[in-house]
Amino acid sequence: MRRTVKGETVPRLFQAAVLVFLLLTGAVPQLLQALFNGVTGGNGFVFAVLTALIYDLMRVAPLVVLARHPAGILHPLIIAVVVWPLLTTLPNLIDNFGGYAGLASGQPLQAPYFTSLGWESSGEIWWAVTKYHLLQILSLIALYSGFAFVRQRSGRPVSILANVDTRRLRSILVGVILVNFIGVAIFIQTRGGLVDHVMELAYGRFRALAGLGPLLALFDIGALSLLLWICMRPQDARSPLFLALLPLVAAQQFLVAGSRAATLLVFVTVGLGWALSARRVPWRLAVVLVPVAFLSFGALNLIRTAGLSGTTVVEAAQDSSLQSVLERSQEEFNLRQALSGAVPVVADGMRTTGPMLGYTYTGAILAMVPRAVWEDKPRGPGSLYAQHFLNESVEGTSIPIGSVAEAFWNFHIPGIVVIFALYGYVLRRMYEVYNRNASNGLVITLFVLIATQFGVGTDELVAFQQNMITLAVLMGIIALFYPQALLAPKAQARRVIRAPRPT
Repeated sequence: MRRTVKGETVPRLFQAAVLVFLLLTGAVPQLLQALFNGVTGGNGFVFAVLTALIYDLMRVAPLVVLARHPAGILHPLIIAVVVWPLLTTLPNLIDNFGGYAGLASGQPLQAPYFTSLGWESSGEIWWAVTKYHLLQILSLIALYSGFAFVRQRSGRPVSILANVDTRRLRSILVGVILVNFIGVAIFIQTRGGLVDHVMELAYGRFRALAGLGPLLALFDIGALSLLLWICMRPQDARSPLFLALLPLVAAQQFLVAGSRAATLLVFVTVGLGWALSARRVPWRLAVVLVPVAFLSFGALNLIRTAGLSGTTVVEAAQDSSLQSVLERSQEEFNLRQALSGAVPVVADGMRTTGPMLGYTYTGAILAMVPRAVWEDKPRGPGSLYAQHFLNESVEGTSIPIGSVAEAFWNFHIPGIVVIFALYGYVLRRMYEVYNRNASNGLVITLFVLIATQFGVGTDELVAFQQNMITLAVLMGIIALFYPQALLAPKAQARRVIRAPRPT
């Protein structure tokens, strides 16, 4: 059974808006900066920008190719390739003014500076950037091919959480959310209280929360409970209890890890779950929430700034002039770019270390083994990059390199083709399962998680595994208090028939 999205005119307008937004925040700012401010060391600049523009066009291609698809904006390729990456990069886009800070500053466009490639000329850097863009284009071709050229197959409907008492299930999920709030409060209190916890996060989440990954993943059980709830009972979207818990769960995500993106993504995943379950998209609500999201990012950024400077939020806002914000934005962008690892790995990985032949993926395979049990457990690709390219220690900084660079670092170009084709295959198979289980809230929840958070990079795979384990814990809690929910309908019927009658 196919799902249809109501109101085709509005989705087309939305698709056009996203198309324009993505294009204007991709390679276009660099092109405009070069045209208006000039280029310093511009040898090779044209090829880098041209390939970036091609990549941007291919990235938004699902919006055009699938414009008339019955699933509309809820198609897995649109969610996985367009919507979710846009939302996860939104904080950085806001911080650096969508890439227009360099244009506004009046500075000429320069070749990116990478600390690990500091000896190379501007022309060599532009070529390395071009090579990385070409590999990104190849990854999208493989992904689209893996999704499109898969033979469709039939299967049986999923029986778990099918035909259950959703009111009873809702009560269990609400209880889990409330207990999770208590757990988060105890966690923050053990770290010296809310103020000390936020101030420590301001100096870097990874340093402040090192070694707490499994515990933080378990705290996501509140967001997963909320998602499963709305997928099982989409009619509760207007329930006062649900509307009260939604912002509290989102705020909890920020308080625990200091991540603004995690706060917004609670609303996004829950909204996707509701849309997939209710078979329609709340376009009017989305139009209202978009500017609210931008304002919330600014407010949360002030909270982090206040924590870093030891001032109040009001004082941080008063001290933030447009010029200071612009300068700080450009400085932060340059710093992040200098340390970023995708382009250096593509440019010099085969010479520095040679093919890793799958070694970087051991972090994903062994993610569930506690480091306290195995002290020498291999680190992930971000740590390996920092060790080999930045001379960091084993316990030092970890800098994400992205799934494209990681696939190339391990298996060169064939690795990108095979790995991203498998990614497309997984998306296609999950989409088929979703279509066969139109009313199963658990399947809708899994579809949302795979379409948004599953990926082929180690960092994505580790986070996805943590989500699956947390979901398994949630299912275990449900089985404890409502064991019939996990039985097939026939087994439920047999249990009812065999149950003794009350005297």
